[in-house]
Amino acid sequence: MKTKIVIIILLTVLLIIFVLQNTEIIVVHFWFWDLSLPRALLLFVTFAMGLIIGLIVPSTKKSSQKNDEPIEE
Repeated sequence: MKTKIVIIILLTVLLIIFVLQNTEIIVVHFWFWDLSLPRALLLFVTFAMGLIIGLIVPSTKKSSQKNDEPIEE
């Protein structure tokens, strides 16, 4: 249990350092939108989108494989 708490504290400290070092406002041009936001927020959103897609794609692949199996009687 102590190891888990130490890891959580360490990751939190690293996250705080990362955010403090990436506070610069950047402009993102996407089609006809111009969006100004801190670099750390952009990286977090990109990471979160990748994580969500990475969780969804394998689960849909597994469910489609289950449906392709022949039915045995």
